[in-house]
Parts: sequence; structure tokens; C-alpha cells
Amino acid sequence: MAHEEIVDRYSRFARTAMTGQSVTGRDSASFDTSEGSFDDGCFGAAGYEDTAALPDGALRASLGCGNPVAVADLHEGDVVLDLGSGGGIDVLLSARRVGPTGKVYGLDASPDMLSLARDNAAQAGATNTEFLPGTIEHVPLPDRTVDVIISNCVINLSDDKAATLAEAFRVLRPGGRFGVSDVVTEDSVPDQDTRRRTETRIGCTAGSLTVTEYRTLLLNAGFIGITITLTADHGDGVHSAIVKAAKPPVTPGFEIRPMRAADADQVLNVYQLGLDTGHASFETTAPTWETFSSARLGYLRYVVADTRTGRVVAWVAASRVSARPVYAGVVEHSIYVHPDYGSRGLGRALLDAFVAASEDAGVWTIQSGVFPENTASLALHQAAGFRVLGTRERIGRHHGVWRDVLMIERRSPAI
Repeated sequence: MAHEEIVDRYSRFARTAMTGQSVTGRDSASFDTSEGSFDDGCFGAAGYEDTAALPDGALRASLGCGNPVAVADLHEGDVVLDLGSGGGIDVLLSARRVGPTGKVYGLDASPDMLSLARDNAAQAGATNTEFLPGTIEHVPLPDRTVDVIISNCVINLSDDKAATLAEAFRVLRPGGRFGVSDVVTEDSVPDQDTRRRTETRIGCTAGSLTVTEYRTLLLNAGFIGITITLTADHGDGVHSAIVKAAKPPVTPGFEIRPMRAADADQVLNVYQLGLDTGHASFETTAPTWETFSSARLGYLRYVVADTRTGRVVAWVAASRVSARPVYAGVVEHSIYVHPDYGSRGLGRALLDAFVAASEDAGVWTIQSGVFPENTASLALHQAAGFRVLGTRERIGRHHGVWRDVLMIERRSPAI
């Protein structure tokens, strides 16, 4: 279904709620509640337990598939963004939790839904809310604006879910949380036609992601700590789910994000500065970007960027150890920090984020080699859970001198 059709349909829902009627599947061909989805509490206001004192209009227009506010871990003073805020029920519940020192943005593409939500907020006396017109693929907020992103059965409606999740990552502050209710599909669903009929029945008109696809898109966007918990079973492998993740935390003034091709010159510059110390690698000259990139996995590569200047000041990337299937979860990594940016905790934050992302990607062992003289790197890795396996003595010449290498690894306790 085209974006304009989705907006038009939800605008009709809003107008229905404005007339004092409850919006259910019986109001539109977009839902079929013959199997009792609404009545069983899978959708709508029935999924909430704390709706006392909320305006009737917010309850009537609730079409979610869960209660993201209940799992979003909101705190006093948080700034929250609700993607696809509809009649405003999740915005109003969030506004209660963040209190007068916090703020909640609701984003929706339907002018009628925005009008309904603003009326509901006024009735509720929620002065710490603001409703924004726009799409979830192009969020009209600056970078690093919000602490928490919530959404209730809306991301599945997007025809560009990768862009939606990338935007969510962009507007989150470092350490920010992502907690949404959505519709997902089991990874192995043999009958795709039946799956599509079920998705249409519950209003998932743009098609749901499989659990693995959702996890991969979150990982590609830069998120870590990814969990996808199936909740209501709608049949035929289609489920409601709670999806949670986080943007990596880091020292204020910096951001950890996925490495981009546009970072090439800065990444290689940091690489060369590390090589120039004489204790980073047997290499003495940084490779070309093409060589660098082809030798490493296309994912599990991140940078630390200065948010004031955009300058890349550290990077980490992974390489495959072997093409043999038995080593599918084993990688080797390299991490470099610009010498002018040491002693700020950037290396540790970057390594922690890399470890978390690796586990999200199914990696169970991370390996590397460190010169014994590189005591700072050794201490960094040991603090992050790496252990020294042994020493490979006189493994190669570096500037004409035979060098030993300490072999280190971290075995994931979670996989």
C-alpha cells in the first residue's frame, strides 16, 4: 500500500474517533477482527493497564499492537519521541512518566491524527508534549535530540524500514534507548501467501520484517543490545513483538556510529598515526581504502566521531578468521584511537560497543594480536574481558627487529 493510502486510511480513523466512535477493524477493510484480535487485548487500548484519566479520544483512536511505554524504561526528565503517534495515547502516558522536566514529541504524517492528538493533549493538560507533522523515514528533529524512541505497531507500515531505523539512531543521544511494539514474522514461514493474508488482516499493509531481518537492520543502523521478544501470536508465523535496543554510550561530545565510505580518509589517517607509534602492527603504511575495506567484514565496523566537528577520532573493524563454517562466529579485530584523543575513555567505549554488536551479530569469539610493548592496548582489552592465550615468539621482523606477539581473545558468555 502506498504511503498516501496509509495516511488517508489513518486520517479516516482519526475522523471516526472525533465523532465519538471507537476505531476498530470493523470500521475499515484494513483490519479483520473476526478472530477477536481487539477483544483479546492484542490491539488498541485493551493492551494498556494505566489509561485512567486519559481523554476518550485517545483511547478510541488507539490501534497499537502492544504497550511500548511499559517497556521503554522512561525516567524523569527524559526527552521521548513516539514514531507514528496517532491519537496520542503513548505520548500522554509517556508525558506522565517523564514529568514536567521532560518532553514527549509525537510524530505523525496524518493531519487529522495530529489534530486529534493535540486536542487530546489539551484535554489531558499535558503541557510537556509537542506533535510534529512528518514521516518516520525523515524525522524533523536535529541529531542527538532525544533519549528514548517508542512506537506502537507503526514501523511495519513503512516501505523503507532501513531508513526509519537509521533516522531513529540519528536522533537518539548516545546511550539512548529504542523500545517499540511492532509486528514481526518468524524466520521460517513456508507459506508466504498465508503470511501476507495474516499481515493484511491485522493491518500490516507494508509487510513485516522477519526476526532476523529486523535484527540485521538495527545492527546496520548502529544499535547494540538488541532483543526481540515475541508476544501475541496472530497465526501463520506472524507475531506482535517488543523490540529493544540502544545507541552506544560514549564520552559527552562524541558519538559511536557505523563506519561509512565517506570516513575513508580520516579512518586511514588515524590508522597511519597508530602505525607511526611502532607498537600497533607489523604494517608500516596504511593501505588504500579499497584494500582496507575488502580485507574486513562489511559490518562490525564503527567509528567515534567528534559531534562538534564531525572528525573521526577512533575506529574498530572486524575481519573473518576463516571461511570454514566452524569459524563462522570467530572474528579478528583492530582498534585505533587518534593519539590526541587518548585518556578520554573513547577506546573503551568503542570496544564495548563493538563487543556488544558482535554478540548481536552472533559472534562468539573475538581475537587479536598485541605487541607486549603496547601496554595501553593490552590493558584496554583485558578490562573489556579479553584474556591472553599465549605468546608467539619472534613471529616477524618490524623495522628490522624480531617482535613477539601476545595472542588475545574474548569468548562471549552470552553465546
